[in-house]
Amino acid sequence: MKFFTRNWFPVLLSLIAAVSMYDTALIVLFSDTIGAMEENPVGQWLLRVGEGNIWLFVRAKVAGTLTVLAVLTWMHHRRSNKTLPVTSSIAAYQTGLFTYLTFA
Repeated sequence: MKFFTRNWFPVLLSLIAAVSMYDTALIVLFSDTIGAMEENPVGQWLLRVGEGNIWLFVRAKVAGTLTVLAVLTWMHHRRSNKTLPVTSSIAAYQTGLFTYLTFA
C-alpha cells in the first residue's frame, strides 16, 4: 500500500496528460471533419469563433490541460487531502473519454 500511495500521483497525472494529447491529436488528424464530429459545446463554439480553423480550439485544449496539471501538481505539493480524490476523478473521466473516442 505504501508503494501505491507514494507513486499514484505521477501515474494518474501521466494518464490525464496522455489522454488529452490523444484527444488533441485526433482533432488535428480529423481537422477536415471535426466541425461535424465535435460534440462538446465549448469545442463547437471555439470552432465557430475560429471560422472552422482548429488552432484556436487546440490552443484552448492545451492551455486547459496545462492548467489542470499545474493545479493538481500544486495540490500535491501542498499535500492536500483532496488531491487523491480530485486527481482520481479526473483520471477516471479521462479513461472514459479515451474509451469513447477509441471505441464509440
